[in-house]
Amino acid sequence: MRAPSLIRKALCVATLAACGLLLQGCSTVKLAYNQVPHLAYWQLNSYLGLSETQTERVRDELGDLHQWHRDTMLPRHAELLQKVQQQLPSAISPGQACRTYDAVRTQIDKVIAQAEPKLAWLAAQLTDTQIRNLQKKQADSNADWKKEWVDITPDKLREQRFKQLLSRAEGFYGALDESQKSALRTFIAQSSFDPQRTYAERLRRQKDLVQVLQKIAEDRTNTDQARSLLRGYLARFQTSPDAAYQRYAQALVEEGCEGFSNVHNAMTAAQRLKAVQSVKGYEQDFLVLAAQ
Repeated sequence: MRAPSLIRKALCVATLAACGLLLQGCSTVKLAYNQVPHLAYWQLNSYLGLSETQTERVRDELGDLHQWHRDTMLPRHAELLQKVQQQLPSAISPGQACRTYDAVRTQIDKVIAQAEPKLAWLAAQLTDTQIRNLQKKQADSNADWKKEWVDITPDKLREQRFKQLLSRAEGFYGALDESQKSALRTFIAQSSFDPQRTYAERLRRQKDLVQVLQKIAEDRTNTDQARSLLRGYLARFQTSPDAAYQRYAQALVEEGCEGFSNVHNAMTAAQRLKAVQSVKGYEQDFLVLAAQ
């Protein structure tokens, strides 16, 4: 689970839900998936304050993107989950976990690529007032994030992360015993997660986005430039220009793969079977949704 941003949340809520990353009940995923166009519109509108003309096209574009995702990506999600089901009954190595993570990221990237022209159009339509609205919402969101993750004691941070990860793990495997909870606490204690560093990158990305939108606004008729600027932003979002942050982000990924491996391998056969059943439920839901 990685911290989302506005633009990725708006684009990828479908993929995140469809891949089961929220680890909620299958019926919840079905309901959430069918509401994706509305939720994505609400997310964009809450940050930008879309005009009536913008709203009409954005809703149409989101509907088209959602239908493409249903037709194209849901079967691929189901295929990926079939492979995951085959792995879950056995021990899973950090390398296997990372390969699954990479496969999910690849599918998310396909959604972003499909949405890029639609985003470029919207970016070219934004007024100065809407860009200022975005900055204000960013500031409000940052204050909440900082309060939750930065302005707390190290002990509080570890406990907060433990409760969050425990809830996700138990939603997947069932109740964890004390030794399994201990494995989870060990992962958190050894984690390189640094809220201050993550917060600084969050601010960099947001400033980058605003600057890109302001540059696009200087020549709204230049579609090629808008797409190029937006593509550059998305690339910098994916891979920070800060080399030190790149190393930090990669370390978190590798630690996450190892942590998942350790926790999964501490599970009983019955708990792993529950995980298989959960993933099977997602797979079946995605195939049903794809056929609608």
